Amino acid sequence: MGKNASRLAAAAAVVLFALLLSLRQLEAADDVSVSCSDVIADVTPCLGFLQGDDDHPSGECCDGLSGLVAAAATTEDRQAACECLKSAVSGQFTAVEAAPARDLPADCGLSLPYTFSPDD
Repeated sequence: MGKNASRLAAAAAVVLFALLLSLRQLEAADDVSVSCSDVIADVTPCLGFLQGDDDHPSGECCDGLSGLVAAAATTEDRQAACECLKSAVSGQFTAVEAAPARDLPADCGLSLPYTFSPDD
């Protein structure tokens, strides 16, 4: 009986360790989200294009947009990024034009299932 109890205790310890490890990974995943400051930093290089000053988005702009798309992997992250962008358009990014905002993803070679618009 002593050997079985030791084996059971060892198995329980392994299961508990695996459970704690998986919970820690879930907590780390919950911590990864898109902050508004990150969204603004990613989109700021695009302002010249979005405001009609530049004919094409810069490489830095497209890199930032690609990074934003990659970082906003969940629906919640995409919604948070959208709310941040809408707030920025009504505040610090007021001169954003509709056509460049709509065209930006395609001009950067990105295919998105949603549109960018300062009016949405």
